[in-house]
Amino acid sequence: MLRLIPNCPINLIESAKMSDSDFEKFNTKLGLAMKVLKYQKAGAIEVIQATNHEMIDRETAVFLNRVAKLDLVSDEKEDQVDMCKAMEDYRKKSEVTGIIDYLRLNGASDETIIMEVQKVYDVTREYVLAILKEQAT
Repeated sequence: MLRLIPNCPINLIESAKMSDSDFEKFNTKLGLAMKVLKYQKAGAIEVIQATNHEMIDRETAVFLNRVAKLDLVSDEKEDQVDMCKAMEDYRKKSEVTGIIDYLRLNGASDETIIMEVQKVYDVTREYVLAILKEQAT
């Protein structure tokens, strides 16, 4: 069986060993994705902010969410994702989730939670309900 498999070299790219200037050599969004992977969560936010609202394709965003575990939030109907907006939405969701957790620990009802979150953040009732539902599962 092995004699049927061609002996071809495989070139692997290790983003951790690349210099920042090496990422610019890519003609696609792979360079940005590799740079985010290099810095993972610790420096990924700074890398994304440096993109200055650069648009990436949905596949790259999904790749970053799965591999770098960034949990970027984006509109699934769009073909392109604004990296900075996705990160801002992720931060807002994290903050809202934190407030919900705090209020739940203090015995607040779902209605109280919705009202309190809406006082602090410019979000809809449906947005808070979706997070409450997500936490319940």
